[in-house]
Order: sequence, then structure tokens, then C-alpha cells
Amino acid sequence: MSEAKFLLSKKVLKEQIEKLKSLGLKISYSYKTNREVGDILQTMPETSDIEFSIHAKEEIDMINDKNKIWFFLQAESIEEIKALFEKGINKFVVDNEIDLKILLDALNFSDKKIWLGLRMKFQEHRVGTGKYFVYGMPSKKINELLFELKNNEKIEKLGIHIHRKSQNVSEWEIKSELENSILPENFNSIHFINLGGGLPSIYKSNTEKVFKYIFGKIEEAKKFLEEKGIETYIEPGRFIAAPAVKLETEIIQIQGKNIIINTTIYNCALDTLIGNNKMLVEGELSDDEEGIYYLIKGNSPTRDDIFRYKVKLKPKKLRDKIVFLNAGAYNYTTDFFGYKKLKTEVLEDFSL
Repeated sequence: MSEAKFLLSKKVLKEQIEKLKSLGLKISYSYKTNREVGDILQTMPETSDIEFSIHAKEEIDMINDKNKIWFFLQAESIEEIKALFEKGINKFVVDNEIDLKILLDALNFSDKKIWLGLRMKFQEHRVGTGKYFVYGMPSKKINELLFELKNNEKIEKLGIHIHRKSQNVSEWEIKSELENSILPENFNSIHFINLGGGLPSIYKSNTEKVFKYIFGKIEEAKKFLEEKGIETYIEPGRFIAAPAVKLETEIIQIQGKNIIINTTIYNCALDTLIGNNKMLVEGELSDDEEGIYYLIKGNSPTRDDIFRYKVKLKPKKLRDKIVFLNAGAYNYTTDFFGYKKLKTEVLEDFSL
């Protein structure tokens, strides 16, 4: 029996990056989405201008060029921020006034000048309660801070970062929301705006048709900001990582129409549980094609270890491969049952 593994295509990585560059966007890859993808991006000449959004101190030393890091502060002390300065980090994103004050206090002990992104909540329909924490400051506070900070000699470039939920397929009215959120006179104080992440990938629940709408709205926003002399960033994670990676598994048992494969959600596909993103299966059939509806389950003894509840495939037998598509986003592991992260095999292209 072979071992389950990830397959990472450099060709697909380059294609996904080029789709965003063709829109005239600067890119900061969200490194937490998939570190292996981030590591490859650091080695390819075609992606040498990619920057990196880093959310934890543990990831800093994984980035070779610290000038490319955008560090997202979250309750760091003055001493910890000073240590970040010493590592060469000069780009920061803050989502609350406490972290901002500590950052500005730390700057008083340094001769460093920084780029500062103020994380802003968009309109109220984006602000939910309950399951998820909502990051960012309200637009009223952002406008106050833009006015207060525009002449701060320690801030080389000042901008706005927009927080977007993952796998965002509908909320992209960027231009109108910026016009409604930012006072006209404050646009003169803004050097850059990061449109955030949220760019989706393709799973069972959605199709490629959504990209025409999203890219149209991004182009509209880019043109609007360009006319004001403002640089536009995008912060892809899932959009870059997911399609560049396949998950190759093997059938180890067939119980009627239930397929058991040689890995578990808990060491390679937690996004299936947490984000409810059901990966497509290579060779998956449409409802009107001849085949069998299978349930695909992982090999752990947990009842929720189900990759797909219902997927139509040609008849399967023991040792056949089951390959999941768009498997590269948030494919981290846990130590549940002592599981170890699957290996990633880097390819020039999936077909090679």
C-alpha cells in the first residue's frame, strides 16, 4: 500500500499568480494558508516580487527576505515589537487601537520608519456576531487615524487593509464601499490599500463562474484607486494554494458504497470540517453519467471523518487511487491519534 501524499504543481502556482498580476495588483501571499506553497514562491524567479502576510512570530524565520513581510500584530508587547524591528520587519498591520498605541510607543525607541496598514471593517452587513470574531476598526475611527497619522515622521507609508472572510464569493462591492467609508479628503493621506484575502477556490459548492464577477469588481476598484495615486494590494491564500495542490490517496477498503482511504481529514484536510469546503474528486461524474454514488471516509475511528458524503464515480476497487482537487488550502495536521503531516511532492506540472 502506498502512502497518501500532496502533489504541488509549480505550473499552477505561476498561473494563479499571473491571473492577479494581469490585473495590475501587488501580491502579499497569506503564508498561513500553506507554508509549502509559500516556500516554493520564495524560490521561483517568476514570483520573486511576491510579499508575505505573516500572522505569527513562529513563521518569521521561514521567510528569507524580511523586507517582504507584512506582520499582523495581535497583542504583542513593546519588547516583542522592538525584536521584530531588529529582525528587519518594517511593514505592519493593526486591527485595534491598543496594538496601534503599543506599536507607536515602540517606534519612540527606534530610528525605524514603517509602512502601516490600518485594518478596517467594511459596511455593517459584513459585521456578524456569534461564531466568528470580526477584525478591524470602524470607518469612523479609521478616518480619525488617517488624519492623526498622516504627518507622523515615523510612518513612511500609510494605508488601509480590508479584512475579508475566507472563500468570499459575493461581497466585492469595493469601490462603492470605499467611497462610503473614507472621507474624500483622507484619500490624499493613503499610499496603499490592501483588498484583503477571501478570493475563493473551486469546491463542490461553487463554480468558476463567480470569478468573472469578482475580477470585474477588483478591476473597478483598482482603476478607482489608481486615479487617486493609491497602490493596490491583494492578499491571496486559498486562491493561490488550493488549485496548486492535489491530494493523492488510495482505497484500502470498500464497504458496499462506502470507500475507506489511507488517510484522514485530521492530518490533511481540516478545511473540510472547519470551512465546510468539500473537495472535488478527480474523475467525478455528473448526475446524468453512468456511475456509482460513493461515500468517501478517512481511516480514523471518528464519525465525522468524511471527505465526501456523496460523489459519483466509475466503479472502484481495492488499491485504486482517489485524488482530491484544490487540496492546498489549510491542509495542516493535528496530533490527534498521533497523526503526522503528509509529505508534499513538488512537481513542475501535474501531468509530468
